[in-house]
Amino acid sequence: MRVLLVEDDIVHAEAATKVLRPFGHEIVHLGDGEKAVRFLKSQMADLVILDWQLPKMSGFEVLHWIRGNLGAVPPVLFLTSKVLEVDIVLALEAGADDYIVKPFRFAELGARVNVLLRRIRQDVGQTGVVSAGAYVLSSRNRTVSLRGQPIELTAKEFDLAAFFFNNLGKLLSREVVSISTWGRELDAASRTLDTHVYRIRQKLALVPENGLRLSSIYTHGYRLDEVVQEVQIKSPSRDFPASSCHPEHLNSSGL
Repeated sequence: MRVLLVEDDIVHAEAATKVLRPFGHEIVHLGDGEKAVRFLKSQMADLVILDWQLPKMSGFEVLHWIRGNLGAVPPVLFLTSKVLEVDIVLALEAGADDYIVKPFRFAELGARVNVLLRRIRQDVGQTGVVSAGAYVLSSRNRTVSLRGQPIELTAKEFDLAAFFFNNLGKLLSREVVSISTWGRELDAASRTLDTHVYRIRQKLALVPENGLRLSSIYTHGYRLDEVVQEVQIKSPSRDFPASSCHPEHLNSSGL
């Protein structure tokens, strides 16, 4: 999914990009608020990450423009050094979906972003479109793409792939998969299901590098999981450690 990162500090921008890119997200980085608004007038973003103190147009002003012109979507996450409770409350009441204080913890940023994007995927899923890892699957158009490149599947291969994508993270028995895809339970000796699973695993390149893994669970069935890759970041002298904590006056929810 596309994440618009609006941050004028290059060190923080590079750190955030290194955290988020392994999840398969497309990161668009802009350095000031006016550029962010111009971008959003003509292009789509699934999530906007805003610094508050930006050149030309503040992050709060960008948030106000987004909610006034685009509505509740895209979600907005503030990533800022403003730590006062009054600022956090002001941002949330103005329409921000989440708020993280710098210096941020790498794992927390990745988790918060993925929660917001998962919420968007669930909403979009009602239209028949599922985004997971580097993939986009449209049940309505019966298409699946990897990083924008379409992948050809047979009708039955697509039905099977769509069932896995629509049940991301769930352990699915062989019986459930066969009935949902073929309309009946396949004979125990049949290799039809295994063959089709093998084909979609190969054709879709379902490997951790692409953000998804299709696992065969012995005696149980199959599960398609999103894969979070480890991110190794060498911190320059201005950077901050992954174990850095939020200010003590913030509560355990991060607000």
